[in-house]
Amino acid sequence: MPSLGDLAAGVRVRPLTGAEAYLLGALHLQGRRQAGAGPAPGTPGHVQRVAERWSEHGESLPAWVAEHEEQHVGMAIARVAALPGSDEHPRLIHLSATAEPEQLADAVCLALVRAVVDWARATGAARIEVADDVVVPGPVLDAARADVRPARRVSLPTRA
Repeated sequence: MPSLGDLAAGVRVRPLTGAEAYLLGALHLQGRRQAGAGPAPGTPGHVQRVAERWSEHGESLPAWVAEHEEQHVGMAIARVAALPGSDEHPRLIHLSATAEPEQLADAVCLALVRAVVDWARATGAARIEVADDVVVPGPVLDAARADVRPARRVSLPTRA
């Protein structure tokens, strides 16, 4: 059986272009449905809303698509730091793999994570943070040598 790294090497990851906004929307919907996070089948407009939002803010939301055997099998979206020179780091805000079986899905996630890390490195970032709601499979965290720390949550109330 091939290793996770060997399987990931067989996954092609490329940045999405502005002309592929609807592909991003469709992959976003597919990944959310597979994760059980909705929207419900038949909910109108999700793909179009994602495509429009990404088209408006694509400069600050770089995205990648993963391909395996000529099929789209996953995607990732990052958010660039809001202010240059701040101590904020880019953030991985979406990661999904639609490939089966689970080992191939993990390989897709690893290939996407590596692409996002390479992009962040090229921008001069020391690291990329992972949003709290993004699930990165354990084997991918291990392969990427992730620094996993306990989360600190602080809420500021908006009412008196």
